[in-house]
Amino acid sequence: MHAFFTPFFRVCILLICIVFIDVQFACAQTQDTLSVQANPLAGLRLAGPGDIEPGTPLMLDPMSTPMYDEQFQKVNPENFMKMMMSNEYIPEPYVDGNKAVKAFVLRKATPEEKAMMLNMQQGGMGPEQSALVGTQALDFELADLNGKKYKLSELQGKVVVVNFWFIECKPCVMEIPELNELTEEFKGKDVVFLAIALNDKKRLKKFIKTTAFKYNIVANGQPTCDSYGVKGFPTNIIIDQNGLIQYASTGVGPNNKANLLQEINALLAR
Repeated sequence: MHAFFTPFFRVCILLICIVFIDVQFACAQTQDTLSVQANPLAGLRLAGPGDIEPGTPLMLDPMSTPMYDEQFQKVNPENFMKMMMSNEYIPEPYVDGNKAVKAFVLRKATPEEKAMMLNMQQGGMGPEQSALVGTQALDFELADLNGKKYKLSELQGKVVVVNFWFIECKPCVMEIPELNELTEEFKGKDVVFLAIALNDKKRLKKFIKTTAFKYNIVANGQPTCDSYGVKGFPTNIIIDQNGLIQYASTGVGPNNKANLLQEINALLAR
């Protein structure tokens, strides 16, 4: 899962890798426990409501987690990519007795899910993101990997751009080059870029040795994600000079950078 994936494929990956909200997809009419004779997922069951906490990072990688079609035939990485790029399938997680995700089954997406994927691909906002816009951003006090502290209430007069992400989220990583370009566009201006990650400091420091990320990176960001109601990754929000959220989006699409650029410029021109 590297640079050869299109933005559209990233969006498809996003829907299960990072938007597992209240296990919406777990309501499909599928047997709770699969029989040994019928398929290779004996002892596993389709994840149900409450099995996976909203916002839990899930690794959607056929090289590390088995992927199956609806006939429970194993899907190889090449076919997995083709199925996801078709905008026809939703990967559903299957868990063991400890509620650990052990496999995914690719099922046919409903018309509503297809519409959601298309909307995200085009840079649209879902109801949760739309609800954030116009609200007062919750204050936070965070320190980046270099120990520099950021208290939102002390950043009045500046535009604050926040990216919620984690290393294992492939769409998150794939948007980093565009986010780096964004920081260059506003170098020396009253804009603060924060990347709030779910990973710990050690993991992040190892990551940035091979992948440059020019945002100010904050480790162990789950509490901040929770306070902002972030359940999908990557999520980008823009907070204006008065502490109001003026932009919020989840997912990776072709217009991400352009949308962020336009909003930041509009706020700076006030």
